[in-house]
Amino acid sequence: MMNIAPLLVFNGDCSDALPFYMKVFDGKQLKIQTYGDNKEHLVKEHKKITPKWEDKIMHASFALPCGAKFYFSDKEEDAEFHQGNSESIALDFAKEEDMDKIYNALIEGGKVITPIHKAFWHAMYAVVQDKYKKVWVLNCQIVSISNEI
Repeated sequence: MMNIAPLLVFNGDCSDALPFYMKVFDGKQLKIQTYGDNKEHLVKEHKKITPKWEDKIMHASFALPCGAKFYFSDKEEDAEFHQGNSESIALDFAKEEDMDKIYNALIEGGKVITPIHKAFWHAMYAVVQDKYKKVWVLNCQIVSISNEI
């Protein structure tokens, strides 16, 4: 069996983003490790960590009430950061009210790309970009269709 867990990478602001997403998704914090917590290991791998980056998050995770997980990290200090527009996180909801709750939380400080509407595939559908520039595709099937997708 395999589980899929999104990994969201940030440009040094992961510690600000993590509480936001935990609140949006009602997450339970599992683990947080900073680059400073792992400095000895990173030095052995010849990776430079300056005092400015020691408090940045190397790995964090939280669990959703349904058991799924999210992973978070700040990029490595010397790595380039490119905010992508070619990826998004798709969320499928069983109930419209759950979708509405997440939609409203994600657009706070963010922007609506596609407002919630009834899509031609008989679903409520929306696309939003949150305040951390992550794109979320929200879908709530309102009429049963094939489960192949």
